[in-house]
Amino acid sequence: MIENIENVSSNDHKTDLLNDAIISIPNTTMANVPKFNLQDLHLNYHFVNVNYSGKQNPSKTVEILKDVYGQFNSGQLTAILGPSGAGKTSLMNVLSGFKTIGVTGTVQINGQERHLHEFRKMSAYIPQKFAMLDLLTVQETLKVSVDLKLPKIQKTLEKEKIIDAILELLNLENSRKTLVRNLSGGERKRLSIGIELVTNPPIMFFDEPTSGLDSVASLQIMTHLRRLAQGGRMIVCVVHQPSSKLMRLFDNVLVMAGGEVLYSGLQEEMIERFEEFGFQCPQYYNPADFVLEVASERSHNCKNIVKLIEQNKSIHSLPRSEGAIDQVNETTDLLTKIKLDEPAVTSQFSETNFWHHFVVLVNRSVLSMSRNMMAVQLRVISHVIVAILLGIVFWQIGDDGGKVLSNVSCIFFVVLFVFFGNAMPSIFLSSEDTEVFIREHLNAYYSKKAYYMAKIVADLPVQFICPTILLTIVYFMTGQPCDIGRFVMCWGISLLSAIIGHFMGLVFGSAFGLQIGIYLVPAVTIPIMIFSGFFIRIHEVADVLRPLCDLSFFRYTMEAFLRALYAYERPFLKCTDKFCYYKNPSKFLNDYGMSGNFYGIDFCALLLWIAVLNVLFFISLLWRVKKAQ
Repeated sequence: MIENIENVSSNDHKTDLLNDAIISIPNTTMANVPKFNLQDLHLNYHFVNVNYSGKQNPSKTVEILKDVYGQFNSGQLTAILGPSGAGKTSLMNVLSGFKTIGVTGTVQINGQERHLHEFRKMSAYIPQKFAMLDLLTVQETLKVSVDLKLPKIQKTLEKEKIIDAILELLNLENSRKTLVRNLSGGERKRLSIGIELVTNPPIMFFDEPTSGLDSVASLQIMTHLRRLAQGGRMIVCVVHQPSSKLMRLFDNVLVMAGGEVLYSGLQEEMIERFEEFGFQCPQYYNPADFVLEVASERSHNCKNIVKLIEQNKSIHSLPRSEGAIDQVNETTDLLTKIKLDEPAVTSQFSETNFWHHFVVLVNRSVLSMSRNMMAVQLRVISHVIVAILLGIVFWQIGDDGGKVLSNVSCIFFVVLFVFFGNAMPSIFLSSEDTEVFIREHLNAYYSKKAYYMAKIVADLPVQFICPTILLTIVYFMTGQPCDIGRFVMCWGISLLSAIIGHFMGLVFGSAFGLQIGIYLVPAVTIPIMIFSGFFIRIHEVADVLRPLCDLSFFRYTMEAFLRALYAYERPFLKCTDKFCYYKNPSKFLNDYGMSGNFYGIDFCALLLWIAVLNVLFFISLLWRVKKAQ
């Protein structure tokens, strides 16, 4: 069966479709992307004395990779094997360039030092958990990838040519219109491969591409990867306990144990190498199971395993292997082909591309958000329902001097619902979007600035619609003054309150993730409410705590709302009772320490809060990117 699969894949014309699609595009549209003719490239990826240390906790650093030696070659499918905790994923992160902090050693391409920025242009890394936006279709996901990674391609036909080639190569034609969230596990894995195939990279890294798949789906995925390798690419995979069928698809094998490499080389020579040091593989035994059993003995400090490690070091510690020398001699101008022209490197995140990336990201966010029931439909519906409920409960109390305090309670509830009604959904949305942002940014799709600006702009329509609906219904049902100026002032404050809630959710969601963010937003903001002037008047707060009132955005929101309703020479209120203590609006404002026509100051204070939260949001993105590295 395997022989038939390999024969089909080796002769299949699909291996050339994507390469032909990329190469055929005019040079003027591909200024920022190297056009690799994979059949002409012969790459040797050589790493020597690679070490990596990571923090187990803030006070303890653990050595994860210890003097790792090995090499990969183009046109070959390589498996990284090892027991759990051997350092396979860490090695993959280091070799792909995703981990740079705490890394030492030498990494070369065809005998020359690897330049990380250029290397990321010619490589792709598909992690085990490949973040994608679930509410885009397969075709839309690939189109966004083409738009972001190939910004100079303007013609729709050229984009469709690349997308069609990828869909045909990965057998996803029938899933073209399917939402990502409705894909099967195997289809989702293949789509993750297709996203990174947009630029036809000659080097691809995969972290456990068969994880969570059954044996049939795993075989399909690995057959696709073998087909990509036979097309001239260097494909490296971390594989957890592959079956004997899967093992026969690999050309090279790298075996790890305890952060060290026992063997790195051709699979056909692996068993012989192990047998030289006294490890006999039983007949008809799965080679993967055999080397994993041997690697598990590393914890017992077996002398023969130590000898295996030392021999692997001696083999790969040479400046270049004999095969690598031949490859370099055959491709003396290889680095010229790989290395982007200097203007292209600097213009990848240029101002022109920034605006292109910005537009693509805004359109993607709006499209995804429009299909999100919680983000749009439920949020709008909940605002309408709550607004009608408030209007019924507080019916026509806005002009009644005997119900001023009840009206203040209504306003406070409006502020509270607008804030949390926008903060909590933003936590859910930002946690998913941030994972996609980290993956795309580290793969050099776009700059942090482009994502940051797009995220701000794309969410504005919802921030505008929801508080507008809520305030309009509540304002007129509760009988607030029929004055367009006062309505606009209240509307402006409700918008600012919604934006503050939105950015509060973005900051905590992007920085800490979903679970912690859901806890932190109420935990941080509810204490701020105490100093809003609603539960206790500002002048009654202890002097030592008075500065906290000046920092509470709820205080400025409430002050601005109440000044918009009761300040600016509002005439006496109607009185339906025998005596109305706050019939004079100015008396109420004086008692609560909100006298004076200072709506503008409150408005500016809220704008300052938004500016601070914007800065914190950008810092949270920087922190997450640094943490991922």
